[in-house]
Amino acid sequence: MICRRNASSSCQTGSSMWFVNKVQIIIKLASVAVLGLALASCSVQTVSQVNALTDTHLRKISLPETTTRPEQLFNQALERQIGSFDVNSQYDLNYKITSATSSSLSASGSSSTIKNTQMSVSYTLTDTQTGDILTEGAVSATATSGTITSYYGQDESARFASERLLGLLAERMHQKLQLYFLSAET
Repeated sequence: MICRRNASSSCQTGSSMWFVNKVQIIIKLASVAVLGLALASCSVQTVSQVNALTDTHLRKISLPETTTRPEQLFNQALERQIGSFDVNSQYDLNYKITSATSSSLSASGSSSTIKNTQMSVSYTLTDTQTGDILTEGAVSATATSGTITSYYGQDESARFASERLLGLLAERMHQKLQLYFLSAET
């Protein structure tokens, strides 16, 4: 680049713009390289790959004996998620179901109310050989029922909401257990 003495300010501006453009290109290339390396280090697994890694462990879980209808429904939903169980269990799963229902609204001009049902399951997975707690936690969900004027309809709506919640909580617990066994595998 040829600059004249009286035009030196425009020459400096031109060279500084050239430098800024080169720095921007270098930053963009470096960003793309870093992003490429980050994505390459991540492993993407399909659902079937996750199931293949975790199913053998999940089938070795022993579920607790049920004494209440909610526990029975929860066990059935969990069994549907996991599938068949091995005869020789390696893990014990213990859980406690808690539920709370509150009326939140009353529709004007009728006797119907909307009920919010909060349900949670706290669980512990234990190794049967060592007695060590492998993982523990809780899952929770909320359902709304009601807006039916008959008392029978309100009771049935609340019952269906509780059953749906138990199925949802079993699905969430299955996912938590899958995550535990997946992290233990890798």
